[in-house]
Order: sequence, then structure tokens, then C-alpha cells
Amino acid sequence: MSLCCALIYGALQYSPHDMLSGADDAAAKKVFPQSYMTGIVDRNYDQTGALKYQMIARSAATFTDDAINRSEIDHPHLTLYNPSNTAPWQLSANQGATLSNTITLLDNVQVWNEQGEYGQLTLTTDDLIIDTDEQFAHTDKPVTMRSERGTTSAVGLSAELDSGRIELLSEVKASYAPQ
Repeated sequence: MSLCCALIYGALQYSPHDMLSGADDAAAKKVFPQSYMTGIVDRNYDQTGALKYQMIARSAATFTDDAINRSEIDHPHLTLYNPSNTAPWQLSANQGATLSNTITLLDNVQVWNEQGEYGQLTLTTDDLIIDTDEQFAHTDKPVTMRSERGTTSAVGLSAELDSGRIELLSEVKASYAPQ
């Protein structure tokens, strides 16, 4: 009799719905952002106070998971300033994500720069990962590079943006057409 009372008491205290609600709360925390911002202008400076980069975006949602913050960004546009005071690199995409000092640009990625004697250089790809501290960008996706001298396509790219050094990694094809 006391065993039956204990089972009934336990069933009333801990229903299956209550047992599952803890799991639902954990899942809900991962779905909803910790913060949401619109009309973003973010500037980052180096130790000497010089502007390193600026990011403008329509909106961003920040998620926190075990003390790691990551943000999902809508229509980011970055301007990376070079220490050598050459023309800054402009980068834009439909979507982006940040994690620490890394920005990943996704969907319709456009990168351009006025390279002086070569005119404007434009790169397009599907995704690009940028280390903002090192001003280093890379992708393993197809890339198209256009300048006044012609068009080059490749798969994969590594770029030291502060020095302007770009390495195309494989399947490089170029058409030279100076104007």
C-alpha cells in the first residue's frame, strides 16, 4: 500500500511534461539571441588609436553559448584600413558571422580596392573568412578576380590585405585584356 502511494505521489509530482520542459528551456536559449541590434556602425582601433576597420550592417543577432559570443549579421559592409595608408579594402556580403576576431562573409561576397597603377581590383566569391587582427582573408570556394587588365578565376584564395598580396590556390585561369 505504501509503495502504491509513493508511486502515485511520484507520478503526480514529476509528469513527463515537467521532465521534458528542462530540455525545452535549454533548446529555447540556443534559438533566441541574447541581443539584437539594428543600424550598426562598429569601429575597431589598434593600440596606437589608428582605425583598423569599420563595419556597417543592417542588423545583428548575438548568441552566447558557454561564454562564447557569436553574431549573425545582415548585409555587412567592412572597410579595412591599411597601416601603409594605401586605399582601404572594401568588403560586403548578404550575410555574415563573427566569432572573436574572425568575420565570415557569406552569399554574394564582393571585395574591392583601388590598387593605384592597376586601377580597381574586384573579387567575388561565395564565402570569405577574414582575420581582422592580421588583415588576412581566405576561402576554399571559387573566386573571380577582375581588374582593368583582365579577369582571373580560381578555386581558393589567401590574401594578406594589409600588403595587397593575393595568392590564388588552384585551377587558375586568366584572360588578359588591357584597356
